Amino acid sequence: MGRQAVLNQLRQKYWVIKGNSAVRKVLSKCVSCRRFKSSTITQEMAALPVDRANVNQKPFFVTGVDCFGPFFVKRARSRVKRYGILFTCLSIRAIHLEILHDLTAESMINAFTRFMSRRGTVSKLISDHGTNFIGANKVLKDNLIMRHIGNELTKRGVDWVFTPPGGSHYGGVFERMIGLVRRVLEVVIGSQTLSDDSLSTFFCEVESIINSRPLTVVSNDVNDLCPITPNSLLNLDNYVVTLNGGEMICESRRKWKQIQHLAKEFWRRWQKEYLPCLQERQKWLKVNRNLKGGDIVLMVENNTPRSHWLLARVVKVIKSTDGLIRQVEIIRGKKLYKRPISKLILLLEGDSV
Repeated sequence: MGRQAVLNQLRQKYWVIKGNSAVRKVLSKCVSCRRFKSSTITQEMAALPVDRANVNQKPFFVTGVDCFGPFFVKRARSRVKRYGILFTCLSIRAIHLEILHDLTAESMINAFTRFMSRRGTVSKLISDHGTNFIGANKVLKDNLIMRHIGNELTKRGVDWVFTPPGGSHYGGVFERMIGLVRRVLEVVIGSQTLSDDSLSTFFCEVESIINSRPLTVVSNDVNDLCPITPNSLLNLDNYVVTLNGGEMICESRRKWKQIQHLAKEFWRRWQKEYLPCLQERQKWLKVNRNLKGGDIVLMVENNTPRSHWLLARVVKVIKSTDGLIRQVEIIRGKKLYKRPISKLILLLEGDSV
């Protein structure tokens, strides 16, 4: 029952001084009440990651990757599945789309190779724990047949980082792009019957459309510059700026100087207009109690009724750079799990176990 119902029942026989506070305090420590009513653990939102604020780095230097689909395409007299893989630049928010013929590690490696051939080598690749991502990472590191590719990745310094299982908000930058891609694809494709060739063409159109979206607010003043977009840096020829003296840059005898100036102008506006917009915290505004070793927690499973969620014990906490705990390792039986705190509910503090 709720606080008012408990207080009403209690006052049938007793009048407790400061009863509201007393009942609230007791209910907040009730394990059964926590199990069925408590919200997931939250902590103050972390500062903006360094990868999101890198200046003067080439596009896709730090990249997030995720898959979406399936799509059905016509092949002879049958229909087969195709998937999409989305690469997102964490700094300028540009995207790159490739087609996956299946969700195997080999198909993921082929798509990753095509991506690096067109966009250049990345420094860090961030993904969730998709089976094809884990398999591709394992193949690149361990398989003798693919050893030359793995050595090439190591030589170039590519670091593959996995977000915590269940922590979709750790990859919110590229998870959000999946929704945009789906929305544009629904408009572009409609009810058409696709082939592999037409699907590849549509992916290129969607990539261009999304990379043309403004990253900053569109001004109503006709004298203001056009808002910056990912294509402003990817396609510098379409990005017209002015020098300090007001002279328009349209042609130059030294093309490389023009390109350098355009890139510097983009990053100047990116720092001044776009980067401050990322500093605002819209939720998780206060510091809460950190999880500690020995705490008893409930593991949240989205596809399972709450009454069937499993109990676990915290055995290790992982500190963020600001000293707050946002990831932990928990144990159930003899099996260890790594989970973000947003997928846990605190039932009993370790001090009181």
